[in-house]
Order: sequence, then C-alpha cells, then structure tokens
Amino acid sequence: MQFRTISGSDQRFVVSQSGSGPDVVLLHGFPDTPHSYSALADSLAASGWRVSVPWLRGYHAETIVPGRPYDPITLGRDVLALLDAIEVQQAVIVGHDWGALETYVAAALEPERVRALVTFAIPHPSLLQRTPASLWAARHFFALKLPWAARSARRGDFAYFDRLYGRWAPNWSGALRERCLDHVKAALSSPETLEGAIDYYRALPLGPRPALLENVPKVPGLIVGGTADVVPGKLYTKTAELMPAPSRALIVQGAGHWPHLENADLVTPEILSFLAQLPA
Repeated sequence: MQFRTISGSDQRFVVSQSGSGPDVVLLHGFPDTPHSYSALADSLAASGWRVSVPWLRGYHAETIVPGRPYDPITLGRDVLALLDAIEVQQAVIVGHDWGALETYVAAALEPERVRALVTFAIPHPSLLQRTPASLWAARHFFALKLPWAARSARRGDFAYFDRLYGRWAPNWSGALRERCLDHVKAALSSPETLEGAIDYYRALPLGPRPALLENVPKVPGLIVGGTADVVPGKLYTKTAELMPAPSRALIVQGAGHWPHLENADLVTPEILSFLAQLPA
C-alpha cells in the first residue's frame, strides 16, 4: 500500500487511497495496521468505491500530536476530521476494534456524515456488560493502563502481541496472520508509536461511558463478529437490531477477533452485498 500525508486543521493523516466512486474509509484496530486491509481495499476499489485507509493516530510518527488526548470522543472526531481532510462530505466507515469504536462515535457525533458503518469484533459499547467473565476477557484493558505497559509489550520481540492474537483468534494461523503481526511489530517498534497505541487504553475511562455512547447510532450497519472471539455473538445481533434497514449482523463461525481476515471469502462478499443495498 502507498501512503501520503494529508494535513487537517489540527491533525495530520497518513492515508492510502485507491479506486474512484463513492467513499469508504477503513479504520484498523489494535494490535494492527492499515496493511491488514490491503485485500479488502482492493475488492472495494474493484467494485466502484474510492477507498481511504488511514493509520490511526499514534500508530505512525507523522500522526502524533504532542499533548492531544486519546479519549473516545476525540478519536471519533478524528474520523470526521479525516473526511474534511480528504474533502468528503459523507462516507461509509468500516472499523475494526478501536476503529470500530471510532466509527460508532463518529456516527453518534454527526450521523449525516456516516452513510453506513461496518464494524468488526466490537458490538455497540452500550450493550457491553461488566461481569466477572467480561472483565477477565478484557483484562488487557487493565494491563495496558499500567505504567510499565510499553516495556512489557516490547519484551521478547513483542511476545505480548503474539499472545493476544492467540487468545483472541485461536483458530487463525498461516502466512496472513504472521504478516499482520510483522507489520504491527514494525509499526510499534519506536517508543513514540508504541506509547501512542497504548494511550488509547490509558485514556479509556473505567467509570460510566460517555453519554454519547449510551445509544446505538441511527445509521445502517453491518455488524460482524466471530464465534471464537471473547464477545458473545448475541451482542452483534442486538446492535444490528437497533439500527435502521438494511442493518444486519454477520456471525462468522469459528472466527475470532479478525473475522474479515480469518474468513475473507465469506465476509468480503457480505460487505459488498450490504453496500450494494444502501440508498444512492
């Protein structure tokens, strides 16, 4: 993928763009990079979309703004600022993991700018319950808040990332998985970018959710999850049920936290089908 730097009003974006047509933006998560979207971006471009794939703020040195917070509302505003920077009034937003949270926030902030959304591995936050089981499944949220989190993550050639991939996607193996890990280890090899990625967790409040995230946004959505991930599949279904037509959930049997990569032969056609149903 080829990237270029675009300056926004108070944020720089490092973005790969391809294709022409209506706009779709692909937002990666943790621990990941834009490179994991390479095949999906090619499929969307071949189907008549203009595809923008940015680095999330903090994951690339040129995106770091000293002193700027990483709280969920600020991150959601990054998505809208990106649309301004690429001179787009409205786009479909696709997000995985942290990218999914940013997608939900952007749709809540300015729903008229989000034509539709596709999220991977994260149901709407208002549906997540804090139970002993869910807190244990999300224990990385607490580990990455610790002062020594960066040092721990870097130890043993980022063995922590290998463990997260194994825990979150226990059935995923092969060359694509290893390439994704190699890309994220390279991207976060500098202290600045590793701290940037971890700052998402440090800025996430442990108390009540922001009021903006109390309700599912009223925009169409394809909500994708896997049966081998740490989140119950019923939460993806419930998210889609609270969204307008043609919203639906896609539960991928045997997939974990990266369903769009673990079973791309199923998920990519489903995305293209969903997008084809959207009003012009």
